[in-house]
Amino acid sequence: MSETWHILGVGSIGGLFAHRLHQGGANVRLLSHSTEASSRAISVKTAHSTQSLTFDCSNLDDSSNISNLLITSKSWAAGSALRRIRHRIGDHTTIVAMMNGMQHIEDIQEVAPECTLFLATTTAGCHRAGEQWIAAGEGKTLVGHPDIRPRPSWFGTWQKGIPSLEWCNDINERLIEKVAINACINPLTAVHGVKNGALLDEPYQAKSTQIIAEVADILTELGHPELAARLDQTVQTVMADTAENTSSMLSDVMAGRRTEVDSIVGWLLQQSEREHPALQAMLNHLKSIELTS
Repeated sequence: MSETWHILGVGSIGGLFAHRLHQGGANVRLLSHSTEASSRAISVKTAHSTQSLTFDCSNLDDSSNISNLLITSKSWAAGSALRRIRHRIGDHTTIVAMMNGMQHIEDIQEVAPECTLFLATTTAGCHRAGEQWIAAGEGKTLVGHPDIRPRPSWFGTWQKGIPSLEWCNDINERLIEKVAINACINPLTAVHGVKNGALLDEPYQAKSTQIIAEVADILTELGHPELAARLDQTVQTVMADTAENTSSMLSDVMAGRRTEVDSIVGWLLQQSEREHPALQAMLNHLKSIELTS
């Protein structure tokens, strides 16, 4: 019998992974606010093909239990979204949280402490054009448990459908590194309205260097000196590799949506006992943009 996976937060990544889990043999159900929608078609376009699948929908207020839950909402929204289905989850529920930032980890553990929480991160790129999901490469996906644990039985289903998938025993460190990289790139692109590669050159290079230095200081303070030492090179490599990409934070600003700056920059600043003026100024700037959107 195939596993049933419910997906909460069917945005770009949620729709892409609905397809991938289906390809792995899972029965995928999309959690929906609508009481009228019984199904939803999601079309995913890759470099090689376009595939449309129709998934059953499950209203948030339904009463049936949820055994396996993939959350792909924004980090800041995960806790409130989970509260909407609190009556459907319990100690029988496995949760996989796949999103940018770190804020969601504490929020999920607060709302549903009895659930088994796994953490995930992916470099898979995807954006939506209407009702079509356009994938930009397969990316690499890491899944792990906050404490070191062996692979769970459901991981086999994920392996069948998700390319370049790895079980990760140091998922916390990987997530912190991703937050650090995102903090060095996404806010600057959002404030200045530029693609990632523009940060490699003036007039943005000096500000970028300052941001990287402050993030590296926080990584060292958190006990990750190796991440701090290689951060500058890592960030420049990501900028070059994704030079033509529009960051998710810039996309949010352009669409007038709330960004994940609190979950990324805000979270880093909360971990530090020192002042970091460039990061704080970036956070304040983006918060002011959100207020006027």
